[in-house]
Amino acid sequence: MGRAAVLSGVLVAAGTGLGFLRDLVMAHLFGASRGTDAFLVAWTIPETVSPLLIEDAMALLMVPVVTRLLARGDGLRPFARRTLPRLVAGLAVVTVTLALAAPAVVGLLAPGLPGHGPAVLCVRLTAVTVVTFGVAGFMSATLRAHHRFGPPAAIYAAYNVGILALIAGLSAPRG
Repeated sequence: MGRAAVLSGVLVAAGTGLGFLRDLVMAHLFGASRGTDAFLVAWTIPETVSPLLIEDAMALLMVPVVTRLLARGDGLRPFARRTLPRLVAGLAVVTVTLALAAPAVVGLLAPGLPGHGPAVLCVRLTAVTVVTFGVAGFMSATLRAHHRFGPPAAIYAAYNVGILALIAGLSAPRG
């Protein structure tokens, strides 16, 4: 258990450090502009959704259920077959609703932002994180119930490495 705690702590700290680096790189490369304002308004969506769906709510709901199924000797495949499609469908409804309500969301999050168009587009693009983070949370909770703590703890490091790689790969061609 101690080894899992140390591994989780190191991976979470790495993810946090990479997130800080991500923010520094974005500020350095893109500065402050209407475009970055629009992006930062939209970035509220994944920054709100990730702790809820990857950690808090999903873990609180799923870990006890999966642990109980494992203790009874029941397989997880029937549970996943029943639950995952419903979860994805529910999260897809939230995603579509968020995308359709993007103008109102932007108005609520940034009432003084001039020219809401780019922010509305960015919110619509980031709305997909509701589904992807929900599925990641389901899988992370299942892994935790199986006493596999490394991959769930590494999710934010992988997330930020992916963003940094995209920034590096796209910042030169796109400017």
